[in-house]
Amino acid sequence: MPKVHFKRGGFIESSHQIEAVAVDRAGRPILATTRPHYRTFWRSGAKPFQILPFLARGGMEKFNLTERELSVMVSSHSGDEFHLQLVRSILGKMGLSPENLACGVSEPLDAAIARQLYKDGRPYSALHNDCSGKHAAMLGLALLTGAPLAGYTSPDHPVQRLMRSAVALSAGLAESEMDEGVDGCGVPTFCLPLRNMALAYARLSAPTEEDWQDRRADVARIRDAMRHNPDCVGGRGRFETVLMETTGGRLIAKLGAEASFCIGCCPTGQGLVFKVIDGGRRALEHFGIYILKRLDWITAEEQTALLKHFPPEIRNDHQQPVGSAEIEWDA
Repeated sequence: MPKVHFKRGGFIESSHQIEAVAVDRAGRPILATTRPHYRTFWRSGAKPFQILPFLARGGMEKFNLTERELSVMVSSHSGDEFHLQLVRSILGKMGLSPENLACGVSEPLDAAIARQLYKDGRPYSALHNDCSGKHAAMLGLALLTGAPLAGYTSPDHPVQRLMRSAVALSAGLAESEMDEGVDGCGVPTFCLPLRNMALAYARLSAPTEEDWQDRRADVARIRDAMRHNPDCVGGRGRFETVLMETTGGRLIAKLGAEASFCIGCCPTGQGLVFKVIDGGRRALEHFGIYILKRLDWITAEEQTALLKHFPPEIRNDHQQPVGSAEIEWDA
């Protein structure tokens, strides 16, 4: 099993174990670590597929939404002001307001934004929740289907049943093959094998009628919204955003909570998912850059650019190098 070691003074101070799976559109393995069928919660990695019922019912046209608004509906945004404005715009076009959001109030993912809000004496709101865009889409789906807005987060609500079905279909599973829990924002989240998550991202990155039938155009629309608007999908300095910007949208990427990460390679129609077993997010960027170069999904120049954003060196408070992050691969 691969590990990310954080070393200080030449000694391992801490380690994070990783499971990773890469497949093509047919589900054929490209790379796998010790447990390709390791099951975990997809968390926000499922968002590009949860939006499918909304698109299938003409939600973009009904509410006159833009591509950037679509990208924030599949995001785990950082809580920047432009993210909030996009969610406000979506809700306004639906005749709704932030008060309709049932995602809960949470601190922005961007720590600098959270500090500035605290300094200014401004409270966090539901709009700052990184899932507020997804919840806006859920409210829109309720409007499109005539379902009640109240209780839209319940697993038995028509909105959640439609989304569960779409997620299972995208991952090549029957609904009965997925387990379910409750996400941080209060809606169902799905537990399934890493291999099936990777399959979904392979098919998202290069959608065909064979894989998606009449949903192919909607899937392509989601993919393009992500790669054209990486700042909406994540935020400033975030690995998924920097990765999509650095590769010019050749790769699409999505973070999931508890240190899971999903990537689709658009030119080849291949998908990669990796999970830091202990949920330690500080290992994500280091392993991500390593595995992408190992798969030859990034060039040497792109690797160098990414390492400038996410250097492996550990520095102390005097900005002196005192250690490094290193990869051990024994899979």
